[in-house]
Amino acid sequence: MFLLRLVFIQFKDQRIFIKKDNIDWTNFILTVLVSLSILIPMFIAPTATNQYLNSAYDYIANSIGGAYLIMGLLTLIFLLFLAFSQYGNIKLGKDHEEPEYGTFGWSSMLFCAGIGASLVLYGSTEWVDYYLKPPFNAVPGSKESIEWASTYGMFHWGITGWAIYCFPAVAIGYNYHVMGASSLKASTGCEAVFGNNNNHFLARLIDLVYMIALVGVLGAGLGLTSPVVSATITEFFSIEQSLAITISCLLLCLVIYSISTYFGLEKGIQKLSKFCAYLAFLVLIYILIFGPTSYIIESSFQSVLFMGENFLKMSLGPPPFGKSEFSKAWTIFMWAWFFGLGPFVGIFIARISRGRTIRSMILGALGFGTMGTSLFFMIMGNNAIYLETNNLMPIIEIWTNESPAVMVSRSISEMILGKWILPLVGVFCLVFMATTFDSGAYTLASSATKKMEAGKDPDAWNRIFWAFFIALLPFALLIGVTDSPDLQGIDKLKPFQTIVLLISPPLLIVYIIMAIGLIKNLILKKKND
Repeated sequence: MFLLRLVFIQFKDQRIFIKKDNIDWTNFILTVLVSLSILIPMFIAPTATNQYLNSAYDYIANSIGGAYLIMGLLTLIFLLFLAFSQYGNIKLGKDHEEPEYGTFGWSSMLFCAGIGASLVLYGSTEWVDYYLKPPFNAVPGSKESIEWASTYGMFHWGITGWAIYCFPAVAIGYNYHVMGASSLKASTGCEAVFGNNNNHFLARLIDLVYMIALVGVLGAGLGLTSPVVSATITEFFSIEQSLAITISCLLLCLVIYSISTYFGLEKGIQKLSKFCAYLAFLVLIYILIFGPTSYIIESSFQSVLFMGENFLKMSLGPPPFGKSEFSKAWTIFMWAWFFGLGPFVGIFIARISRGRTIRSMILGALGFGTMGTSLFFMIMGNNAIYLETNNLMPIIEIWTNESPAVMVSRSISEMILGKWILPLVGVFCLVFMATTFDSGAYTLASSATKKMEAGKDPDAWNRIFWAFFIALLPFALLIGVTDSPDLQGIDKLKPFQTIVLLISPPLLIVYIIMAIGLIKNLILKKKND
C-alpha cells in the first residue's frame, strides 16, 4: 500500500506532466513487451521452459564462449593502459569541479550496484563445485583441488569482472561529463561512432537491447539471491524452506528498493549503500573472529599468490579453449553476467563519478571492487572449506541435498552466537539486494528518458515502474525451479544463469562500438590539445 501511495502522490503532483514528452516511449514500451513475451512462457510451462533454456545455454556457450574469455582479458588490459596513460588525467566534468560524492559513499554505491547479495551466496558456496569438479585435471577432493577451490571464486569476481563493469563507465562518462551528451544511456558511450543523434536507428537499438538485457540480468540476480534471505529465516525459526517464504522475501526486497529508488541518489541510494557497507564489514569481521581465524588468513594469503601465478591460465581456462565444461559452467557464465550488467553498472558509475579523473575512476572501481568481493571469498568461502575438510559440518551434503542457500545459513548458524547473527545476515542480504536493484531501476529509468542534464534524476514514477517490473522475472524463475524437483545443488541456479548467457551476446558488439568511439574521442582530444 505504501508503494501505491508513492505512485499516487507522483501522479497527483502535476509536475510529473511537465516532462511527459521526455520519455522514450518507443524503447519503454518495446522493453516491456519483449520482456513479457519471455516471461509468459515461464509462468505457463515452467518445466518445458527450463529444458529449452538448458539446450540454449549449451549452444551459445559452445558457439561463442571463447569470445567472452578474450573480450574479458582485452578489456582489463585496455583499462589499465588507459589509467596509467596521459588520458588518465582527464577530469570527468569541468577542471575546477570536485568529486560529487566522497570516497566512501562513492565506493559503497559502485560496489553495491555491481555486486548484490549473490556475492553472499557464491562467496560461501562456489568453491564446492570447484572442489568436486576441479579444472586442469586436478583430482577431486585433493589438496590441488582445494587450491583451485579457494582461488577461483576470487578470480571470477575479481579484477577482470570489474574491468568489464568499468569500461562502459569510462566511455559513457567521457561523453556525458566531458563532451556534454544530453542523455545518460548505453548509446551515450557510442556517440562518437553514430554522432550526437539520439534518434539514430542503431543508437536506439543499442538502448533497447541494453534495457531488455538489464531487465533479464537483474531479474535473474534477484531470483538467485532471494532464497539466501529466506534461508536465514527458516534456519533461525527451524522451519522448512518454501516457495511462499522466498517470494515473501522477494516482495520485502521490492518494497525496500522501490522506496530507495523513489528518494533518488542522494537521499536513497547513497544512504542505503553506506548502510549495506557497514553491515558487510560487521558480518565479515564476526566470521573472521569467531571462525577459524588463522586458517582464513593463511589460506587467503596463499590463494592471492596462487591466483597471481596462474592468472593468465585461469583467464584462458582449461583446454579446449572456450569449450571445456568448466569454462562453460563458470568463467564464460561469469563474464556473460558481467557483460550483461556492464552497461547498467557503467551508466551508474558514470553518473556518480562527476569530478573524478578517468584514472581515479578506473583504479577506484578495480581496486575497491576487487578488494570487496575478495574479502567475501577469503572469509566466508574459507570458513566453509574449513568446516568441510575438518569434518565439522557436512557442507557438501547440505549443498547437494538441500540447497546452496541453506548451506550459507547453516555454516554461520553453527558458529558461536551464530543463530542470533542470522537475522543480521538476512537483513544484510536484503539490503544488499535492494542496493543493486534500486540502482538498476534508476538506470532503466534513465535509459527511458530522452534528455537528462548532469546531476539530475529521472522522474520518480519512471524509477518506481522499473522497480516493480524487474521483480517479474524472478517470480517466474522461482516457480520454474520449484516445479523441477530433479534440480539439485548448483543446478538449481541453472535457469537463472541461462537467462544471463542468452541475453548478453549482443552486448559484446556494444562494447566494441564503445571502444571504437572512446578511442576516436581520445585521439581527437589529443590533437586539439
